[in-house]
Amino acid sequence: MLWGFGDRQPISVQQFSWEGKQVSVADKFFSFSLNQAIDPDFVEANLSIDPLLPGRLSWTGKKFFYTLTDLPIYGQEYQLKLAAPEDSDSEQEEEEKTEEILPFTFEPFLTRFQSRDRAFAYIGTEGDDRGRLILFNLTKQEKSILTPADLTVLDFEAYPDGDRLLFAAIPNATFDANLEDLQLYTVTTGLEDDTVTTTDETVIGKIDLVLDSEEYVNGKFQLADNGQRIIVQRVNKEDSRDRSLWVIEGKAEPRGLGIPAEEFLLAPDADVVAVSQEGRLSIVPLGRNSGAIQAKEQFTRLLAFSPNHNEQIALQENDGITSLYLTNGDEDQDDQLLLRTLTPIVDCLYEPRYGETIYCLKIDQAESLGQIVEEPFLSALDIATGNETPLLALPNYRDVRLSVAADGLALLFDQVVTANPTQNSNLFTDSGLAVEGGRVWLLALPELEQDAEIQPVPPESLLPGFRPQWMP
Repeated sequence: MLWGFGDRQPISVQQFSWEGKQVSVADKFFSFSLNQAIDPDFVEANLSIDPLLPGRLSWTGKKFFYTLTDLPIYGQEYQLKLAAPEDSDSEQEEEEKTEEILPFTFEPFLTRFQSRDRAFAYIGTEGDDRGRLILFNLTKQEKSILTPADLTVLDFEAYPDGDRLLFAAIPNATFDANLEDLQLYTVTTGLEDDTVTTTDETVIGKIDLVLDSEEYVNGKFQLADNGQRIIVQRVNKEDSRDRSLWVIEGKAEPRGLGIPAEEFLLAPDADVVAVSQEGRLSIVPLGRNSGAIQAKEQFTRLLAFSPNHNEQIALQENDGITSLYLTNGDEDQDDQLLLRTLTPIVDCLYEPRYGETIYCLKIDQAESLGQIVEEPFLSALDIATGNETPLLALPNYRDVRLSVAADGLALLFDQVVTANPTQNSNLFTDSGLAVEGGRVWLLALPELEQDAEIQPVPPESLLPGFRPQWMP
């Protein structure tokens, strides 16, 4: 009888991997399982996501996989639907058509999932917010002060799940606190991972000490994109000749690399660190038995790793000429010259959505009232063609901090009022100037698809503060 009349049990979705999940750009695919085998062509033709989230469908047996080919947009609710086509004029006609076309009955599946809220952190510059680490949720228009008034925060970075921030701060409970007292801490944000259910991890503002300043002065630091390693500049308080990069891995004791560095850039996977010392670049492996240091003396420093980690943007400075190169570390493949200019380049960041464009902060110079004035500006550089498009003139100093959103739709930067430091100064730029005040700005980034003409838009003033950084 089953052979003659078929199995009349409806085919339905039994499991959806993103059910109740808040997804991020780190989520590359979802899966769903059916209670019976089905023609994959039916699934491919009738699966829809609104708003559109492009991807490729694959399957094995009753389990299907949807691999994203673009990044999810943050602050967005998506609706996923899998159902038989609904193009008939009546229920009876639809039923007859379905019976005629489909040898089975399909139970419609409709669900929703959320992307992460659009949020960023910054350091306050006014009133009670001054020197404190603050989280601002743009999606919910909510502001949360994360650190207490007795810590003056100078810099910070975000862990990949967005549940914590790593920050450097001076404990100012004592009168004589100074930069030599800089310590590293973590603080919880309340933007917890969906898999975390414990109460302790969902508390906002829970602080833990990571690195003290008893024997060493702590300087610049960086957290790997995967959150697995921290790199810190340290100088021995008793012997200034003892200066080196140190590595912190999880709960293990910090260890010195014995390598000093003026500038450094930690790879996203934390396997290597690019070190610049006396105008020469070296790639230093961080595993204890992971090979020798690789010299890249033709370059001055490394500016960025590509989103897929396979390529890097390297800077070369020679006799007043600045050059940008694309390199992939393959000795058999030549480095690709992207740009050669007389204008100094401060920093470059990859556009994360397509990975085909970099945003570069450059310093032009102009004469005003007999003095040379620096004029920073932001431009977009197409890696394939070398075409450069100016986007925005920026504030009149080098210490602009740029941050591109994880979904590639917007960029944050700061506008800071600086002065020469005094005894009462407590906030500083990277160049050592005192921060008198600051403003965080939002720039909506232009569409960067192939053959699309870039149309710059004016930035939006958000709030008082400096050193803004998007949450991942």
